[in-house]
Amino acid sequence: MGSLPTVVGVDGSAAALDAVRWAVLDAHLHMSDLVLVSAMSLPKALTGVGVLPEPVVEQSNSEIRKILDEAAAIAADENATVDTKTVSSESSAVATLLDLSTTSRMVVIATRGLGGAEQRSLGSIGFAVTTHARCPVTVVRGWSGDGVDHSSHPVVVGVDGTTASAAAVELAFEEADVRSAPLTAVHSWSDADLSIGFPIRGLEWPENRPAAAGQLAHMLGPQTVRYPTVPVRTVVVKDRPVQALLDHAQGAQLLVIGSHGRGGYGEMMLGSTSRSLLARAHCPVTVVPSPGRRLARITGNGTEYLDGSLGHVEQFGDRSGS
Repeated sequence: MGSLPTVVGVDGSAAALDAVRWAVLDAHLHMSDLVLVSAMSLPKALTGVGVLPEPVVEQSNSEIRKILDEAAAIAADENATVDTKTVSSESSAVATLLDLSTTSRMVVIATRGLGGAEQRSLGSIGFAVTTHARCPVTVVRGWSGDGVDHSSHPVVVGVDGTTASAAAVELAFEEADVRSAPLTAVHSWSDADLSIGFPIRGLEWPENRPAAAGQLAHMLGPQTVRYPTVPVRTVVVKDRPVQALLDHAQGAQLLVIGSHGRGGYGEMMLGSTSRSLLARAHCPVTVVPSPGRRLARITGNGTEYLDGSLGHVEQFGDRSGS
């Protein structure tokens, strides 16, 4: 199996089990191990002495084991050939998943779990993980895999020329290749809605469309050479990239986007386009960080950050599907 695993966060919710189903497929396609992660950070400060009563700790551990056992059973039912491990953590879910993202090929989470009230909104955990993870993060909403024909449903990617976009294009071609699926690349000439306000000389769309199409072809060029068997459809629109991507993602099996676009905030936050797509898209959405976010390095003792600190999680079980 691959050296970098597919990691999926689980919390006992139905949405998280859908994420497990998607993650099993991802692990199988990329020949990687699957790591099921459940985290429960207990409020030790509430006791006044910093130590929780033993029955509380035991109850917490029992709940985590039950959650992971259920997720492991789902994974085995989906594909028994994928090697599956379980990981528990006493840190927060965000801290645990971000730590694991430094040594993973993909982190998979549900749009919302037990703590979320709105299915169409991205919860606080999802927002933090997609904003700061060192590896791509896939956010899954209501996915079961039933009736998905991977050869006919496309992978859709947003292309805007940024470094995050270039990384997204590379991953989108890879995903289309392993799925034997077509790729739809969508490029918006402008992020703004150009239908609002007075027309500006030199910004007429018919005159600029050929140049925009040429720019998109140039941005896709290296990957079309690398993946010559992937059928590519290019779409160039004048403005409103969110709506264009949502339209083309309606029949897609996966939407791939960069973590931030041309807005100029760099690594500081998730871009407005990415946030809108995560909240509104009906298919799984993969957010790809720019290369600059991969600042951590892997050591023999764990994950070493730039400040020299080490991050660890506690493993308490292994489950092999073979």
